[in-house]
Amino acid sequence: MKHYILLLLLLIFCRLTIKAQLQSADQQYTDSLNRIVNGDMPDSLKAAAGFKLTDFWAELDSTKAVFYLTKARNQSQKYPLLFARSYWYESLIYIEKDYTKAEKLLIHADSLLAKFNTKYVYRLRSMVWHNYALIQQHKDDLKTTLDILINRVLPLSKKAGDKEFTGTEYVSIGTIFTNIGQYDKAAPYLQNGLNALKDASPDKYYLLVNVYISISQNYYHQKNYSQTKKYLDLAKIVLDKSDHVRTGYPMAIFWLDYYKSTTRYFINTKQKELALLDAEKAIKLAEELNDNYTLQEIVFEKYRILFEQKKFDQAKKTLLQIVNQPEINTLAANKLKLTESLSEVNYALGNIKEAYELLKKSKVLGDSLNEDKTKEEINALEIKYKNAENQKKITHLNAERRQNEVIIKKSKTTTLLLVAASFFLLVIIALLYFYFNGYKKLAEQRAINYRQKVADMQQKQQLEISRAMLNAEEKERNRVAQDLHDGLGGMLSGLKINLSNWAKHTEMQLHDLELQRIVNQLDSSVTELRHIARNMMPQTLLKFGLEVALKDLAESAMGNNLHIDFQALNISKNIALEEQIIIYRIVQEILTNTLKHARASEVVLQCSENEKHFYITIEDNGIGFDTSTYKKGMGIENIKNRVAYLKGNLEIDSQPGNGTNINIEIPISYE
Repeated sequence: MKHYILLLLLLIFCRLTIKAQLQSADQQYTDSLNRIVNGDMPDSLKAAAGFKLTDFWAELDSTKAVFYLTKARNQSQKYPLLFARSYWYESLIYIEKDYTKAEKLLIHADSLLAKFNTKYVYRLRSMVWHNYALIQQHKDDLKTTLDILINRVLPLSKKAGDKEFTGTEYVSIGTIFTNIGQYDKAAPYLQNGLNALKDASPDKYYLLVNVYISISQNYYHQKNYSQTKKYLDLAKIVLDKSDHVRTGYPMAIFWLDYYKSTTRYFINTKQKELALLDAEKAIKLAEELNDNYTLQEIVFEKYRILFEQKKFDQAKKTLLQIVNQPEINTLAANKLKLTESLSEVNYALGNIKEAYELLKKSKVLGDSLNEDKTKEEINALEIKYKNAENQKKITHLNAERRQNEVIIKKSKTTTLLLVAASFFLLVIIALLYFYFNGYKKLAEQRAINYRQKVADMQQKQQLEISRAMLNAEEKERNRVAQDLHDGLGGMLSGLKINLSNWAKHTEMQLHDLELQRIVNQLDSSVTELRHIARNMMPQTLLKFGLEVALKDLAESAMGNNLHIDFQALNISKNIALEEQIIIYRIVQEILTNTLKHARASEVVLQCSENEKHFYITIEDNGIGFDTSTYKKGMGIENIKNRVAYLKGNLEIDSQPGNGTNINIEIPISYE
């Protein structure tokens, strides 16, 4: 059986769409993809659409395919998987035009895709190697084709978990073994393919039909006609069912394979009338599908049946169906076969003159073929002659060589000693060179290691200093806040109470304006004192957690001319207390700077936690500042030091007149 059956299987699964011509559905498909490519979409979506357009145009217009590929590849630079897929799509442009380039692209695509471990990637890699095997088949290297299909494509398709793709690979391997006459080896692969595809859904009936026909062909070549008939009948059952469902592939192709197979089966089982009926059906389908190679095969089969039945007129008409086909005139062997058959049938019809002319023509064609064979034989003889002449020259040269060896032998010892001494000297020089070069590199590496060690120590020391400063600062804040709250705060509260009591026991009334003013001042002082104490060590943070403390901080910072929109998302209460305090101080410092310098009316404060990272984003509509020339102050430096202490990242985006945007990302730990 010819290799085109395997080619058909490969094309079914290596190309996801069949593009014979631009029809209305194709136009809608390309228009929808172009809208994505040219629209306001993320680069990943644009790249994916561009690759689909590359696939669509690969066979129809390589210029357009390259255009879309280049554009999509540029957009996929930030997406490693998309970028890896670009080489697969590029290979589709060259797979039928430049085998060498296509092979290199496929190998490169697989090397990039091998970094990913998903079922989708396994399936894509199996398709990559499938196309690589297809190229080897085109080059008639069936050994490599089988090796790739068995040892690369099959394992990857199994990892992908794609039962239908795996089944088709088994059928492909079995078909190759059938084609090269190794029917016993083909059988288990075909059976495995059938096991995988026997439950195919109606839209995949073509897969099941193909495996039945492939198994029947394997039995046919073994002359096991009862099994051939069994699987042809099974194929017919599925083909009949497929007439009532919509499948993903033109079923006429498989009807053609079926009738071609039944024609040969009926010929070999001496059922010539049935063979003629199925041959007619196969010829009609081949003409509709424009499959001229299959048409030639069936025409010659039909001709032999009619000639043996002495239906010479019909036999001649059958041959004339293909006489003007370019395919039959391309190969001299096919043309010779047609000419001899026409001569034979004209002679049988009594057209002696026409038969004679055709016989002469066939003789010329035969002589041409024989001449080509003769040339090949002459070339072979010339090669043998040249080899013989070369052998004579070699014998002569060997004799001269032996004479020269006698002359050279006398000085050989001296030469060997000189060579040995020179070699020894070179070895010593090389060793010295490598020793000093290695010593130099070692010294340089030691210097680099020392500098790195010093830098690490400095960094560690800086972190320790920062830790000590922050701890000392928090302790001092806590002490001062406690003293203010418990000491001075208590004293002021007591003073207010005593003053109020004194006023009650005297003739003065509390509504006295001066006394009321003094009491109000004491109230304001107590409130301000508590506000200062809370800022120095927020009790809300210790009692209710970070989220409540940040919300309270935002509300306390708001005023008549400033609104703060606080947004919190998924903030855990289990963050380490030290880190909660530092995060609180960072937000406090930023809000303080905003109040002092930004002149903003609106501030958005967003705080969120995700996968052991805490995110702070603060945006205001204030006057902004130039981040490249701003004067370093304690506020910004304190924020930077605290973020650096927690090994976080700080980004400040601001321009004069356009407000300020601060983004902070901090890794966190839990208690």
